[in-house]
Amino acid sequence: MEKLKMLLREKPYLVLWFIGAILAVGCSISYFFKIDTNFLVTISDIYLVVAHSHIFLLGALWFLLCGFGYFILLKYQITPVYSMTKIHLLLTLLSLFGIVIDQFTNNDGLETVIAWLSIIIFFLAQTIYFINIVVATVFKIRIKNS
Repeated sequence: MEKLKMLLREKPYLVLWFIGAILAVGCSISYFFKIDTNFLVTISDIYLVVAHSHIFLLGALWFLLCGFGYFILLKYQITPVYSMTKIHLLLTLLSLFGIVIDQFTNNDGLETVIAWLSIIIFFLAQTIYFINIVVATVFKIRIKNS
């Protein structure tokens, strides 16, 4: 547990890249073995249908890009805010977990609630990510100029 805490504090990009790689493998398995299901979001009479493999591929790319953002911060010796990093990772994983749970539910009402909560949590997590990047950069600039 202590090693994970240290890894999240010092090299959060490794955790993100690892999760991105797992999602990419899951996407590949789902795509090649044709075991893909659909993610359905309904808004009144509008139906948005997206394959789960595409969501996992997008998630993999997003995790790789977020990891690259943390990597760039640490290359310039800018330390991200640890608590915001934890919240960002937790909420992002929670939103992806909601999409996975959505894949296995058959109740349309519950499925819609899980889908919308997952989408809202994902956007909240990414907002926290960008705030974390900006706050860490501003702190570094202020310290440098002092």
